[in-house]
Amino acid sequence: MVPTEPTLLPFAHLDLEGRPGVVRRAAGQGPPLVLIPGCGRDHRAFDPLLDCLPGRQVVVVCLPGRAGVPGPAPAGAREAAHYVRGVLNGLGIPRAIVGGHSYGGGVAIELALSDEQGLVAGLVLLDTGARLRAHPDILAAAEAAALEEPAAAANLADWQACNAFDRIHEVARLCVPTLVVVGADDVFTPLKYSRYLAEKIAGARLVVVDGAGHEAPTTHAAEVGPVICNFLDGFDDRV
Repeated sequence: MVPTEPTLLPFAHLDLEGRPGVVRRAAGQGPPLVLIPGCGRDHRAFDPLLDCLPGRQVVVVCLPGRAGVPGPAPAGAREAAHYVRGVLNGLGIPRAIVGGHSYGGGVAIELALSDEQGLVAGLVLLDTGARLRAHPDILAAAEAAALEEPAAAANLADWQACNAFDRIHEVARLCVPTLVVVGADDVFTPLKYSRYLAEKIAGARLVVVDGAGHEAPTTHAAEVGPVICNFLDGFDDRV
């Protein structure tokens, strides 16, 4: 069967128990793939990658505090994971493969570690790690930007949450199929971070993208997309 081209919707509005939410969706077949963007990003963060996931069912979550979604931004990965869980419940998705880039990968890990509903069928961890320390210069720049422009507050909150994220001693508890993708030249979450995830998570597959940096899912979407599609093919449509 030839895959159909995805139908991209600019966004979809949600009512999450009285709190508005926004997601970007690609209609398609197969198990749902839920993607969580990195620091300061919104539901448009994975657009280049969506073009390389033809015919797939994808939901990109926009966390509060950006792109018109009322804030404040989640104070940490645990709070962000709780919000993502609410989004999936609001969409009527009982089970999904959950992925994230950078800080979003940390949120995906947090969601899987606290998953009592059986929501997470698998993980796609993109340029991320079990511990995510932010360079002091990045934090200082984010703080300065937030003082000058209130709209930058979500970006600062994300960097602070990223800096506080540490599940290095817990990731070995994860027991769902996991794909780990990293740019060979990633300097923010280096290759050793992804190797650690692949070593600690039983059965995890590690893919290193040559010539890519921290933004591998978008700058090298043509290479990353087929890898993710292959991973998704290992799941039943009902996950």
